[in-house]
Amino acid sequence: MYPSAFSNDAFEELADWLKRRRTGITDIVELEGFLTALVIGPNTVSPALWLPKIWGGRTPKFKDLADMNRFVALVMGLYNDIALTFDQAPQTFRPTFYESRFEGRRVVIVDEWCWGFLKGMRLDARGWKPLKHEKPELLKPIELFGSPAGWKECEAGGEEKMHRRWSPKVTPAVKAIHAYWVPHRIVQYREAIGAKQH
Repeated sequence: MYPSAFSNDAFEELADWLKRRRTGITDIVELEGFLTALVIGPNTVSPALWLPKIWGGRTPKFKDLADMNRFVALVMGLYNDIALTFDQAPQTFRPTFYESRFEGRRVVIVDEWCWGFLKGMRLDARGWKPLKHEKPELLKPIELFGSPAGWKECEAGGEEKMHRRWSPKVTPAVKAIHAYWVPHRIVQYREAIGAKQH
């Protein structure tokens, strides 16, 4: 990934924080997928809309204000780090996936990340429609591992075989999705600048 401003220590601190929570997003890999969809999607979604999805409801439950501020700072730090990577060097983006060993082989587990990505997409379902209609194949690997319908398809096609075929396609798909939306975002940016100048 692009040289990160978000340290490994901050990543681990946020991961530990999420694990202790009982509602909302409780897994750091799922959170990264969720934030990635928000960063590369068609429209800027306000943190006021997506932060409650992370902490699990309209009213955040924290020990005190300092506790909440630290949590929000960590989440925004990860969000900004993903945004910086896609802005400066999108080709270097590497999702954080879990790994396990199966029969002596290293197996990359993409499900949590894909589940989070689809959760992020749902916050702007209307905005994502053009991609779903024009380039559904870009979403295919993510939907296979991040949705109940996809899991059924994997089961029907043989889980190991489907995983071997499709899991390596997740990262290229994410980069292609980002590239798809770049022209749209540039138009938005220019319109916003033009509106400010009038």
